[in-house]
Amino acid sequence: MRRTLVVGLALAVVFTAFAPRAAAVPRPTYTTGDSWTYRRNLTEAFDLKFSGNTTLEAGAVVPFSIDGVHMDALELYASGGGTFSGAFPGFGSVRGNWTATGTDWWEAGSWKMVRSVLRLSADGLLSGGVTAVPVTFELRNDTTARVLDDGWPWPIPANATGFVTSRWNTTQNLTVVFGTLPPQYNEIAVTADLTTGYAWNRTERVTVPAGTFDADVIREAGPEGGFRLHWYSARAGNDVREEEYNSTGAKVLTSELTAYHYAAGQPTPGFPWLLVLVATSAAVVVVLLVVWALRSRQRRNPIEPWMPPEPPGSS
Repeated sequence: MRRTLVVGLALAVVFTAFAPRAAAVPRPTYTTGDSWTYRRNLTEAFDLKFSGNTTLEAGAVVPFSIDGVHMDALELYASGGGTFSGAFPGFGSVRGNWTATGTDWWEAGSWKMVRSVLRLSADGLLSGGVTAVPVTFELRNDTTARVLDDGWPWPIPANATGFVTSRWNTTQNLTVVFGTLPPQYNEIAVTADLTTGYAWNRTERVTVPAGTFDADVIREAGPEGGFRLHWYSARAGNDVREEEYNSTGAKVLTSELTAYHYAAGQPTPGFPWLLVLVATSAAVVVVLLVVWALRSRQRRNPIEPWMPPEPPGSS
């Protein structure tokens, strides 16, 4: 019984050292060349479904200004491509390929997006009539977001909630061409102060094509009524999974990390503290067992005191 107690206490000391503890989510630290590749499935208007891969790559930290406010911002380059399919009511179904390029600028201190530029092009065939009709469309979006109130600072503690209010300026142009018909254009420009809510939800171990990660699940709720769930991994330095839901609760986006290179998340060679701690703890267990065994033997076999022999003729 005592031996079991000794071993149990010693092992408790060992495993307590490795027990997971809730900790604040650190702000990522990027190096030029860090990259993340995602497999994405997105459903847009007219039930258009986009599938493919997107790669983000960290560039340099550059001087940046927005509405007269100066800051340093990290450039993130985006590129990707894949297939799409869907239907245009009254016209037929469409299928083809898409490519996308873009650049994001993230404020280096607070780590908030301050500008995003995206160009998406697609070419396909519209079927449903006598003959298939070629269709192409191009989407260009340029958005700036000057942070007015940052209630979601890094590092992010467990159970944290907060809001970020930014002044958004968005310009979007969509060009669609069906066969030999003249191009159709649609342009919107919006300026508004928008608030996005964030909430730390839980920690979760998640497996994606790039591996298994311990992630912090963060909920992002935008003013449009939908929300996103981010599985953020400090080891990967980015989301390893993302899901987006529209205002009706339907899932419209899934994204999973398939490959990455994050210099700050790579273990550096050094003294093998883990092995030393395990070996030391094991030695403690052995010492405790030896001490326990010696004391038990002493109790079972008491040593008789040594007495000198009696002189001759004393008996």
